[in-house]
Amino acid sequence: MKTILVVDDELGIRESFRMILKDYYRVLAASDGLTALEIIRNENVHLVILDIIMPGMDGLEVLKEMRKIRSDIVIIVVTAVKTIKTAIEAMKSGASDYIIKPFDVEEIKIVISKTLKFGELIHEVAYLRSEINKDFAFDNIVGRCPAMKRIFDTVAKVAKGNTPVLVSGESGTGKELIARAIHLQSLRKDKPFVAISCPNLPETLLESELFGHEKGAFTNAVEKKIGRFEMADGGTLFLDEISELSLSNQTKLLRVLQEYEFVRVGGNKTITADVRLIASTNMSLKEAINRGTFRKDLFYRINVVPIELPALRNRRDDIPLLLSYYFQKYKKELRSKAKKFDQNAMQSLEEYGWPGNIRELKNVVERTLTLYGDHDSILNEHLPVEIRSGSDKGPLCNSEVIIKHLQEESLEEIISRMERELIEKALRETNGVQMKAARLLKTTRRILRYKMDKLGMTVVLPFLFMCLFS
Repeated sequence: MKTILVVDDELGIRESFRMILKDYYRVLAASDGLTALEIIRNENVHLVILDIIMPGMDGLEVLKEMRKIRSDIVIIVVTAVKTIKTAIEAMKSGASDYIIKPFDVEEIKIVISKTLKFGELIHEVAYLRSEINKDFAFDNIVGRCPAMKRIFDTVAKVAKGNTPVLVSGESGTGKELIARAIHLQSLRKDKPFVAISCPNLPETLLESELFGHEKGAFTNAVEKKIGRFEMADGGTLFLDEISELSLSNQTKLLRVLQEYEFVRVGGNKTITADVRLIASTNMSLKEAINRGTFRKDLFYRINVVPIELPALRNRRDDIPLLLSYYFQKYKKELRSKAKKFDQNAMQSLEEYGWPGNIRELKNVVERTLTLYGDHDSILNEHLPVEIRSGSDKGPLCNSEVIIKHLQEESLEEIISRMERELIEKALRETNGVQMKAARLLKTTRRILRYKMDKLGMTVVLPFLFMCLFS
């Protein structure tokens, strides 16, 4: 049974509430603010009904003190028509609802039921947020190699301010993990962390995603849309793989970062947003600047504090730590009885090159425990074949053959020819779909297009490709 505290200086009002609610709730009563605060400290109160006008300690003061003691408590204030402005002020100070005297019994029951449900939602959201944040807490970033220790130190320092941060590193090295750690260590931790993956959105939709749009701004804009900048107001905006932004959208982003003001697509009202920007990239932005695909002024704007994450193959001392961390995590989640990786399996895992970095390691542990978690130990034969054989380290081509070809071609010509052959093969296997081909080649569509232009390769429609290479 939920507990409700009624705070009113009039005995008749307290008793009225008691009679109305006693069959549904445990009802406590207080005649003044100090007594009410003492009850809040010592009792598990689910809801407070508070008279906003009381002698002695003002109702607004009581409300504010209650919120200091229990930030999650829900409060309904009771007021008269002539003090309705005070009730509105109470709502601004954290009250969930208000009741006007004289009140209707059925109205009271409805308001209390609704407010208690609202309180349950607050608790649920707080719980879910805490569970989500556990995975991104600073203490849960695993690493002891010197490079990671320096990164931990940088994260702790940079989190205190609002400086833009650029996190770079190969795919799967944990760039978003670092971004979330910065957010959770900052003064903005109770505000939104909003992430947007730049490669996953068409160029025409990205502006709308970032800045929002007004109803009727373009075809299919049937209602107003709030952009990610507005969603992140007061918090952190994470732009994943910012190198994939078109030059046009880079220009718009730069303008916003200079003033933190923007206009929704199809709108004319200037909107301001207090946002901290963290960006990530898996490629060298300096090389992108040299190619003319990334703006130099935007680079200097976002690269105030650079954090470069090492590839997992360059921090091998951390591999056993990461394996242990994810083994315990998924063992618990999957209710596995496996106790360890056996010696041979552990050796294979430690010697593997991990081209997919931490993301690949995490997926391998989860997959292995899913399939073989009913064994006492995870054996070498349970691991994926590429890890058992170490095939990721094999030579990509025969060096002796290349040396012979160097008598007729330059190294640059040989590399260009190999790139062309790989791109053509990838396009054949994906029916000419560049996004899929780029994914197959472990690169981005923008880099693939750049390579194709450099090699003088024309874009071939999928059905033509099928005809030409069938």
